[in-house]
Amino acid sequence: MCKQLISLCLILVLICSFILSFAGCGGAAGENTTAPGTSTDGAETFRLIPVSPEEAVAPIKKTYSDEIQAVLDEYYQKMLEEYPSWEQIPRRMLREFYSERNGFVDVKFTFCLGGLNTDCSCEFSTSRIKPEGEWTIREDGFKKFYTSGVTQAQMDDIRDRLAAQIEEMIEEKGLIERDPVRESIYPSWYGYNGELCVRAEYIAYYPDPPEGGDGCGITHEHLFGRILLE
Repeated sequence: MCKQLISLCLILVLICSFILSFAGCGGAAGENTTAPGTSTDGAETFRLIPVSPEEAVAPIKKTYSDEIQAVLDEYYQKMLEEYPSWEQIPRRMLREFYSERNGFVDVKFTFCLGGLNTDCSCEFSTSRIKPEGEWTIREDGFKKFYTSGVTQAQMDDIRDRLAAQIEEMIEEKGLIERDPVRESIYPSWYGYNGELCVRAEYIAYYPDPPEGGDGCGITHEHLFGRILLE
């Protein structure tokens, strides 16, 4: 009976050892798994939670005269004929631009997420080379957000996180803030190595710059906060 108990204990020990060795090799509890809020390269991550267009933050648009707005309305319809997929974007999420110079027209519609421009845009322009005009479309990974948006609360959270990153760098480097970081940064969307990101830049100053010196690396540094979107 005693020998049977000893054998059973040895078997249980072997089973436990096997389970622990599996977990240590990258399983659900392994050391190689990525913790929430980080990416594989160590950058902070953020999950954008899409919301309905009614709840989403819309961009602040420039106000045009009724005459120019009518022209924008006309080109908006032409754009949808040229690129029907853009019908899925609520127009309130498009920042609209119009200019005319020396008889040449430039009209541009840019998709905005969280009130900020993305690199997704449709533009019509005329020129000496192409007086009849032509459309140009640019799209990237942010087009997956065409049918949705994000809330002001999410955008505030992103700004808080970017500011915290920059403030940490300022402290580590012993630099000086001339203006509050959070109120001075302007987040922007961009693509980075095939991933979607948001970043912001802030200029921080050295406490004792050399006399007569000027420029980056002499009187100040450009600091960048960056967050990867999940």
